[in-house]
Formats: sequence, structure tokens, C-alpha cells
Amino acid sequence: MNSVPQYHTLMLPLLKVMGTGTEMRTNQMRDAVAKHLGLTDEALSQRLPSGTQTAFDNRMGWARTYLFKAGLLERPERATYIISQSGKDLLLNPPSAIDPDFLRSYDQFNVFHPPIKNSKEERIALDDADNDLTPEEQIEKGVLQIKRDLEDEVLQRVKQLPPEGFEQLVLRLLVGMGYGGSMADVQGVARGADGGVDGVVNQDHLGLDRIYIQAKRWEGSVGRPVIQGFVGALSGVGASKGVIMTTSTFAQPAQEYARTLTDRRIVLVDGQRMSELMLKHGIGVSTKQTFVIQRMDEDFFMEMET
Repeated sequence: MNSVPQYHTLMLPLLKVMGTGTEMRTNQMRDAVAKHLGLTDEALSQRLPSGTQTAFDNRMGWARTYLFKAGLLERPERATYIISQSGKDLLLNPPSAIDPDFLRSYDQFNVFHPPIKNSKEERIALDDADNDLTPEEQIEKGVLQIKRDLEDEVLQRVKQLPPEGFEQLVLRLLVGMGYGGSMADVQGVARGADGGVDGVVNQDHLGLDRIYIQAKRWEGSVGRPVIQGFVGALSGVGASKGVIMTTSTFAQPAQEYARTLTDRRIVLVDGQRMSELMLKHGIGVSTKQTFVIQRMDEDFFMEMET
């Protein structure tokens, strides 16, 4: 199997693996279920979007926690489990699948995971795909969506800046990323005399190493001729490094041309990438986000690291 099953799909295989009645530590349970399902190394190496944990470890952890909270598994000591009598009884006539709805027939599970009291309309509006995600995966999905929305809003505001304001923003962003020590190490270029260059960043205080900047609020896709013109401008000042930053996108021929340059290094930054960098380095934006996660099973989260 080349993909990791959803956490609720792992519950029945996990209970069957534990059906031998042998105590198992969490790593033994993980390996036994992986072997039982025939998961490939590729599947086992898949990670959550945050990269902090593999998807299989995360989903196994929640499957194990849910079975434990329903009383189908017992925990004689931390990170060690054994099937309970309730679990053995269930395996005498096992269901086709175990999921949170099935576990609601066990009162102690409802104490751990109270039923959602949303209205019928609110329940219908919920994304069915989210029901297959573990709490961490749902949180990460929500955070990513918030991040994308912020990036879109930042980009729309940047597009409203006057040309001079946009050029200054680009220079500030590069300084914030570590190119040049401060704004004293950057300079704009007088409009009309730049030959395609809008600013210069001195990477050292003596100006021995410079990065030349072109910053434009294009509406349409930036084509190859623009990149060629910038390369010509760099040749005129004997420069080898340049950055073109735009609020729009770069056409495929423009990207290919920049990649094939051998005597100069031109980096292309489109609007989406620029807004990502602005948020990452706190340039031109001020955001304060607090995410509170209620961890219902402390031992579970401790065990995930063992």
C-alpha cells in the first residue's frame, strides 16, 4: 500500500493486531500495523505539511488514543498497551470498520470526546473530507488556509502602492531577508536613468558586492523581453547578480531564460512568493495570531516522541 490510511481506518487493524493479548509498546504496535497493512517505505515516510511528524505516526497515535479512551485497549504503563476484555469481546463479532461514530456506543469514549452539538445545517456544512483528518491535520489545514488568505490580502494591498512605494517596499524586504545590513546599505535609482534597474543593495558596507533590483507592478505575465532588458542593464554596470520582483507572474519562457543564464544570476520573485516572504520576515505587515490547542491525552502526545 503506497498511501497512509486515515486514522479511523487504522482502528480495526490495530485492534486485530492487539488481539493476541500480548502487551506492546507504541513502536511495536506501529510496526505490526504497518506490516499487517503492507505499507511501503514510501507511505511510511510521508510527513504532515508541517514536517514535524510522519502521517502514519500521527494517525496511529490518534487511532490508539481513541481505542484506549473507548476502553478497547488498556495501558498498564506509559507507552505500553494491551487489549481489554471489551476489545476481545468486540473481535468475537467484529464490525466492518471502527470509527468515532461506532465508538460512541462506549460511554467512556463520549466523556473523552463529547458529541458535537451543532445544528443539522451546521453539520451538513462541514467538509466531509475534514472528518478523515486527525486533530493536528485539521489544525494545520486551517492554519495553511489562514496563511493563504493573509498572503492574498497582502498582495492586493501591495498592488495599490504607487511605483515609488513598491520599489521602497522591495528594498526593505531584501534588507529584512538579510541582504545588506540596514536601509543605509540600499539605494534607489533615479527614475528614467536606470536602464531597467530600480535599486541597489550593498551586501557589504564598502559596496564591493552588489545586488541590482528591478521592481515592477506588472498586471500581466512578465515575458522574456523584460528579463533580457534587465540582463542588458546589468551588463552596462558590470553586475552579476540581480533580482526581479513583481506583483504578477513570470511567463514560462522568462523563467527558462533566467535559468539558462551562465554568466549572471537572476532571481525571479512573483507576487505570491513576495507576499510569502513579507509575512515570513514581517515586512509591511503586522499580524498576531494565537492558536490554542486542547490536548486531551497528555500521555499520547508524550508517547509520540518515543
